Amino acid sequence: MDKLFEWLANNPLATHALIAAFGLLVVSVTVIYLVAFLQGREISFWPPKIGAKPEKSKSKKADEAKDAHPTQFGPIIQSGVQITAASGNSFTIEANLYSGATATLFRAESSAHDTAIVKVYWRGIRPNSPPWEFFNREYRSAEILAHRNIAKVIDRGLFSGYPFIVMEYFAGGTLRELLDSRDRIPGPDILSIAGQVADAIDFMHSHGVIHRDIKPENLLLESDPHGRIALSDFGIAQILGADEIMLTPVHPQFIGSPAYLAPEALAGEEITTASDIYSFGIVLFEMIVGRVPFGESDGMWAMVQAKRNKEAPDIRSFRPPVPEEIAARLAQTLSRDWDKRPRSARSVLSGIEEQISRL
Repeated sequence: MDKLFEWLANNPLATHALIAAFGLLVVSVTVIYLVAFLQGREISFWPPKIGAKPEKSKSKKADEAKDAHPTQFGPIIQSGVQITAASGNSFTIEANLYSGATATLFRAESSAHDTAIVKVYWRGIRPNSPPWEFFNREYRSAEILAHRNIAKVIDRGLFSGYPFIVMEYFAGGTLRELLDSRDRIPGPDILSIAGQVADAIDFMHSHGVIHRDIKPENLLLESDPHGRIALSDFGIAQILGADEIMLTPVHPQFIGSPAYLAPEALAGEEITTASDIYSFGIVLFEMIVGRVPFGESDGMWAMVQAKRNKEAPDIRSFRPPVPEEIAARLAQTLSRDWDKRPRSARSVLSGIEEQISRL
C-alpha cells in the first residue's frame, strides 16, 4: 500500500484521473438512487439493490386511459339521455359515432323508434361564435337542399344550451370506413359512389351553396357502394350571396381538411365552386389508389406547401395501369389554377366512366 501511495505521489496525472473517476462514480450512483427514490422503488444500499418500479393503481391507470381517450359520449351527453327537438319529437342517445372539432355525432332512436343521427355542437358555443355560425349555416343549407344524394336534416333544437340538429341515419357508415376496410375499391363501386357524389355537388352548386369540406368522412352510405350515397355536414358551407364572416376556430386550424382542400383555400384566397371540384378530384384519386396525392408522411405543413407550390403527382406513379384518359382528367381536376378545372363534378367523370368501371 505504501508503494501505491508513493507511486501516486510521483504521478500527479494518474492521481487526478483516479479522483475524477471516483467522483464520477459517486455522482452516477447518487443520480441512479435519486431517480429510483422518486419513482417509488425499493432501495437497499447494502447489499446494493434497486427494486422494480411499483405498478400503478387501477384508478390511476383508468385516469390515464381516460385522458388518452376522451369520454365516449362527448362533454354533456351520455348513452340513454333523452333530448327533445324543436318539433316536440324526442330522441334517445344510443352511441357515439364521431367527434369533430366543434361537434359530436350520436346515433339515436326517435320516439317513433326510427334511427337518426344527432349532431350536437358543443365547442365554444356562444352567439356569433364560429360554431354557432356553423350550426345556423348547416340548417339554412339543409332548408334549400332537397336531393336524394344529400343527407336530410329533419329537426333541430337546444339541449342544456347546446344547439343540435337531427339527420337521417345511414347504416352503411362513411366512405372513410369503407376505404379503411379495403386495400382497393373495385371500379364499378368507384363509379357508383363518384356518380352519386357528383350529382349532389352539382345540385348544391346550382342552388348557390359551396360545401368547402368534401371528404370521405362526409360521404354516407345507406348500405353498400351501389346503394344510396349522400353528402353530409354542411357546417362550413358558404351560401353564395350571403354576407361573409370571419371564421376563427377555437384552436389554430384550417376550416376544412387540408388533405382535401384546394390550394386557393390553403392560401386564404377566395373559395369558389372550383374548390369543391378539386376536393371531389382528391376523393376520386383516393378511391382509385387508396391514398391522397399529397400524403401527410412528412407532416401537415409540408403537405400544405407541396399543394400550394407543386402540381399533383400523376396517378400512374401510384397505380401504373390507370388509363391515360383518367390520369389526364385528374391532372386537370387537381390543377392549382382553378380556371383550368372542369366546370362541374359531372364533367370530371364525363367520357371516362367506362375506364373507371374497368379498374
